[in-house]
Amino acid sequence: MKNTNKNTFNKKKFIVILLIVLLIIFMLFPRRYSYLDGGSVAYGSFDFGFIYRVEQRHRLPGAVDADGYGYYENGTVISVFGIEIYNDVHTDYDDLAVAPHDPYNETAPYN
Repeated sequence: MKNTNKNTFNKKKFIVILLIVLLIIFMLFPRRYSYLDGGSVAYGSFDFGFIYRVEQRHRLPGAVDADGYGYYENGTVISVFGIEIYNDVHTDYDDLAVAPHDPYNETAPYN
C-alpha cells in the first residue's frame, strides 16, 4: 500500500518551488522608465528597482552654478536593494555661456 500523503506533499513542494523560481525570474527582467528631464533613463526590476536599479542620467537640473553657468548632470547610478553601489554622475557644462539672470526665478537657467 502506497502512502498518498507523501506524494501529495512532494507535488505541493514542487509547485511552491516552481512558483518561487518563476517569480524570481519575472522580477529580474528589466523595465524601462524614461524621465522628462532631458533624456534620463532608468532600468529596474519588478516594482521599480526593488532588487536593482540602473539610472543613466542626462538631465538639466533647472539651476545654475555659483558662477551663473547652465550645466547638465551626466553619468550612471547603480543601486541594489536600495543601496547605491556605483555613482559616476558628473557635471558637463553646456557651452559655458552665462545664463541670463532672472530676479523673479533664481532657479531658471534660461528664459
